[in-house]
Amino acid sequence: MTTNNLSEAAAGSLFRCIDRAEPEFYGFLKQMVSIESCSGDTEGIDRLGDSIADFARRKGFTPVRHPFPLAGNGLVLSSPGTEEKKPLCFIAHLDTVHAKGSFARMLEEADGCLYGPGVVDCKGGIAVALLAMTALRQAGFTGRPLKLVLTPDEEVSTCLSGEEGIAFIQSETKDCAAAITCECGTNGEAVVQRKGILKADITIAGKAAHAGMHYDRGVSAVREAARKILALENRSHIGRITYNCGLIQGGTTYNVVPEHCRIGVDIRFGTSSEQKEAMRVLEEVAGQSYVPGTTSQIRLYGRRPPMEKTDGGMELFELIRRTGERYGLEELSPLLNGGGSDAAYSAQTGTPSICGMGITGRDWHTTEERAEIASLARRAKLLAATAAQME
Repeated sequence: MTTNNLSEAAAGSLFRCIDRAEPEFYGFLKQMVSIESCSGDTEGIDRLGDSIADFARRKGFTPVRHPFPLAGNGLVLSSPGTEEKKPLCFIAHLDTVHAKGSFARMLEEADGCLYGPGVVDCKGGIAVALLAMTALRQAGFTGRPLKLVLTPDEEVSTCLSGEEGIAFIQSETKDCAAAITCECGTNGEAVVQRKGILKADITIAGKAAHAGMHYDRGVSAVREAARKILALENRSHIGRITYNCGLIQGGTTYNVVPEHCRIGVDIRFGTSSEQKEAMRVLEEVAGQSYVPGTTSQIRLYGRRPPMEKTDGGMELFELIRRTGERYGLEELSPLLNGGGSDAAYSAQTGTPSICGMGITGRDWHTTEERAEIASLARRAKLLAATAAQME
């Protein structure tokens, strides 16, 4: 990755653009948070996307919508460069975790933080990326094309947009100089590797019977499920593959031997070879009848590949780390993260990729989610100065 040193004067000009624009972009963040956009709420996601597109258009960016019937619209915001260079791509997502109305502390400010759905994950990342991109344009760094790719269903592992959603991410990132995913950030960390995810249901069939009169005639699907849960979770290894049986539904009532049961399994893995191993173990456990007379079927609910550590990704991390150190913005360490993200798909294309570079905060995926307000400008400066050195 070819980079240029950024002079103190150029950095100062860039940072002043961010400081001047920060109040407006903080207002933009609050506006985004006020539009609730839970995964699958296509109306909310499209309303949010339209609001972002209008704001970005006023800043000189071109918005292009990419419709997905079940997920809502994806969105790409871009500006052309003046030279024949590969684009620099930022990635974030529009959807959030909790159903509309879940947050009691909606847009509350306390202790330097802003509360609300998606304020860190990932609307804060949208604000960071667009603030950095706007400052680069205003400060005259227009040589390299810039784009921000916004996906509609990251929180559910792209299962609503499906293969078309994956193709959308990869087509937008495959020919880029780098892809920086502005997922929820933690101060002092940048994600260089993420685990992949398999989500599956194991559906078990047994035989119902009266629990008192004909107990011996029944075949308990719940007992079979219990054995399968232990068999899977006993294979977990924190440093490699983990099997979490996070959901169980079965039986009809107290006095009936249960005929049906379903287990929801979340599997995390670090490499493609571990993914194959995890699938083999899942099929092995599902295929074995620990309770004679039961049968089982697997249904894959969703999957996401791992974001594996690469030389190009580590080179990008070093550029960001040095930038943070040089300008006193942040001291970064590389992180292996157990959660998945859209960065896995950009990394698969061979584009140098880094993740976790959005606004910093705490307690995302809970109703206490909050962003550190000061990190909006700090992270935008970090990303803008990094991008300027790639000119």
